[in-house]
Amino acid sequence: MTAHRYDMTELGGDYARGAAGLALTALPLILLPMHWIVAVAFAAAALVFLAFLLRTWLRHRSVIEVDDQGIVAHGPLGTRIAWHDLSGFRLRYFSVRRDRQRGWMQLDLRGGGRRLRVESTISGFDEIVSRAHDAAVAKGLPVDDSSQANLMSLGVVTPQAGLAERWGVRPATNDGPEE
Repeated sequence: MTAHRYDMTELGGDYARGAAGLALTALPLILLPMHWIVAVAFAAAALVFLAFLLRTWLRHRSVIEVDDQGIVAHGPLGTRIAWHDLSGFRLRYFSVRRDRQRGWMQLDLRGGGRRLRVESTISGFDEIVSRAHDAAVAKGLPVDDSSQANLMSLGVVTPQAGLAERWGVRPATNDGPEE
């Protein structure tokens, strides 16, 4: 069994951004007189930042354990998906830039009426994805082209003819970034 946590260095930035956003939206709402339309806009923005902080706290408190039987998320919203119950596998990439050079991945698993999402900022993300992919293949679950391309970019699966070229994925190497 392996245990994985979200690193505080990754979460620290999210906590800071959430707190700053909440302060910039909630404090004026509390301290300044505003027209009701402006107050509603500030309140909506404050709720978004509050939800972001809550999501960050939930990730901070979560521990993901993976073994031969399945995957378990321990924490406030803990869940367990046994590999034999796995019914959905999806690996998505979210880019923060147009050139797709910076971003993060999210593994979305479904099974037994439950859903579990794991972000790539967690320790050992490649191992989690590899084990989940092995379980999906063993169950004969379909893996969409986007997930397949993301698996190739992680080096979990070898590039397939045609798909690698279409998605512009290069095989993963340990030589560092290409110039």
